Amino acid sequence: ILADHKPTKTDDIDKEITQLEKQKERIKKAYMRGIVEMEDFSEDYRLIEEKLEILEQKKSELLNLDNITFTPQQLMADRDIERETMIRLDSLNNIIKTNWESKTKDEKQEFISKFIESVILTKDKNNELHIEKINFRKSYINNVMKFLDKGILDVLVPVEINGKEEFIIGSPNISNEQVQEYLDRLNEFYETKMYQLYEKIDEDTDNIIGEFTPKKDEKIIRIVPISPTEIKTKSIINKEDIETKYGIVTYNPNKPNKKGND
Repeated sequence: ILADHKPTKTDDIDKEITQLEKQKERIKKAYMRGIVEMEDFSEDYRLIEEKLEILEQKKSELLNLDNITFTPQQLMADRDIERETMIRLDSLNNIIKTNWESKTKDEKQEFISKFIESVILTKDKNNELHIEKINFRKSYINNVMKFLDKGILDVLVPVEINGKEEFIIGSPNISNEQVQEYLDRLNEFYETKMYQLYEKIDEDTDNIIGEFTPKKDEKIIRIVPISPTEIKTKSIINKEDIETKYGIVTYNPNKPNKKGND
């Protein structure tokens, strides 16, 4: 099987992953019907999970970010432009909802199983279920760490705007050169600016404080922690690096450049 040798096509990997997922569903149903014992079920389930882990890892290697012809920061810019376009057209939530609702029950389960290995649920005295713990797949965690290492992992950063808490997309620490690549790509679509906020830590709360007021028609895209040079240890908020600066990236949706008009 493909788990035992290096594959050459992701299509082949996808086919075997699908077969293993179906096999996993069959043994789950057999256990729920009392056809197999708990011990046998656990062992079979474990073996399938191990094979899936190997296949997901090999698929990830074939889709390695190092093989792409554009930089991670260009990818981040394209992703931001696509998201902002859908937000302006008020279509983001509808697109996500439509895509999800168009999936069958099996397709939804398959999608979720790509990221989550297991979930522990508890029931309270009112018979309501609560999520106690989520165990994510190792392959998913590995991919998240790759995005973190490349400086393109998105996180939501809480900020206060006009006295109200909101969330802005933030990035891990990246270098000045990487920021410039990101801005150059954005500027192909819209008039883009970046304002730098220097780190200030509240001695009482240990929170990082910065103030920024966007100009008229400016919309904030993301917060970017910037280091003078690319650092090995990525962190969304790196309090140990006193040279880290924080950039606020904005764009004017009313001033599209050439590609923004396409």
